[in-house]
Amino acid sequence: MMRPFSQLNNNLDFVRLALALLVIFSHAYPLGTGSEAREPFLLLTRGQVTGGRIAVDLFFIVSGFLIASSAERSASLGSFLKKRVFRIYPAFCVLSLFTLVAFFPIGRAGFPTGSFVRNATNVVAYTLVLREFPYQHAFSHNPAPNVINGSLWSISYEFWCYIGVAFLSLTGFLRSKIVLGTLFAASVALSMFFSLSGWHPGGKIFGVIFGFPPFWGRLLPMYLAGVLFYRICDWVPLRSAWIVLCVALLGIAAVVPHGWTLLFPIAGSYLVFAFAYHPAIPHLNAARFGDLSYGTYLYAFPVLQVIVQWRGHTVNPFMLFLLGTPPTLMLALGSWYGVERWFLRKSHKQTTHPPITAELSQKQPTAPASM
Repeated sequence: MMRPFSQLNNNLDFVRLALALLVIFSHAYPLGTGSEAREPFLLLTRGQVTGGRIAVDLFFIVSGFLIASSAERSASLGSFLKKRVFRIYPAFCVLSLFTLVAFFPIGRAGFPTGSFVRNATNVVAYTLVLREFPYQHAFSHNPAPNVINGSLWSISYEFWCYIGVAFLSLTGFLRSKIVLGTLFAASVALSMFFSLSGWHPGGKIFGVIFGFPPFWGRLLPMYLAGVLFYRICDWVPLRSAWIVLCVALLGIAAVVPHGWTLLFPIAGSYLVFAFAYHPAIPHLNAARFGDLSYGTYLYAFPVLQVIVQWRGHTVNPFMLFLLGTPPTLMLALGSWYGVERWFLRKSHKQTTHPPITAELSQKQPTAPASM
């Protein structure tokens, strides 16, 4: 049986790098001008989503696919978690240190308290939970003041999704199409509830530990869409008619209120994997210089803030994108060659075996190293 989403030479690395660049482009609007009102994707979808939001949502879809694959190829739960920790924590910790010694003084930021011990404790504690540590007065004269790195909010959600996949694997639910399909449908219903009701609960202790509930309402359907697609991809055909249908669905979603929330997890998932695995698209080998997607995502926001401060006034978003992309990619290269690849090598020293819970009943898709 033909498996269109199973070939080794896919373009998922290119997709992830392109999404990271899309985040830079989208952020260039609010950071360069103080408003995202003219952001192209926001205009195209009648105020529903920006290009940055689309990129993050697709990141979560692709990550769900890759992490499900990683769980099934890991020798044990410990092996899986080790790979996940080594993938996300080292580069994040180095970013936190780089922020302290570079972005923090450049942005003329200050700590919220006068206590060295308390400030140091906050830096360490917030880094451990994969969040930006507290500060004040950063880039205070920029169009988007008082923020150094507004992209970091999604990293802790990503790691909690890793924990969720580990749970699904341990319980055997990761192998059940019915369970995964039910969870996905429930998550879409939750997302629609938040979208239609406009309710934004703070979450209290839940929010402090796990994150803002409405953000979960948005991100969980994306991640579960990727996990579900991994499980059913042997059943899913790669057809031009389906691609056209999904494009049409997104066209409808862009003009129908709340349509994006309902349709994007399905249509977006099919389109991103159709592009990555389509046999008519040559292998672009986007990772030949290293996997730069994570580093690009980590460093882009503060780099744009530094450039805007240097210019001393609002900056045309296209110009800001052109100025900000090269130094961001250079920092991403440094992150990859100086940090990420060394820990990835350590995490992959173990030989991978059948899935955590039981042997695979069939061969699963091959995918590149995940974020």
